[in-house]
Amino acid sequence: PPPAGAPPPPPPALQRLDALAPPPAEEDVHLREIYAACGISPSCADGFSDPHFFHKQWIAEEEARRRRLLDERKARRAARRSARPAQVGSASVDRKAKRVQRKKFMTFEEQMGLPAAGAASFSRGGAAPQQQPPPTSPPAPAL
Repeated sequence: PPPAGAPPPPPPALQRLDALAPPPAEEDVHLREIYAACGISPSCADGFSDPHFFHKQWIAEEEARRRRLLDERKARRAARRSARPAQVGSASVDRKAKRVQRKKFMTFEEQMGLPAAGAASFSRGGAAPQQQPPPTSPPAPAL
């Protein structure tokens, strides 16, 4: 349409304007950006035969698949969020941590069910091993 206050265009111009193709859809613009990223540029021959037809078809199918998977993922997330119980007051659920079990290391004798090597002499009534007193050093000479 002509701007307000401008004279109307001549009839042949209106016919040409009506004969023009509508502007490309937003998806087509997005696909053109993808084609450019893949190295596919439009040429004059594209109006008659498109050497990249199958490649463009594949790109369009992959875009549709990607959008479908993204929508499915969003739906799964929404379902998980709605299944969660409502939380009051805090952003996270208070959970008690499990206590860590201490590992008891056993000697070979303990694993086999035998008494410990040092304990055998005590159980038979033997004397406890004598401890040696620490060595003493001679006093240092006075200076």
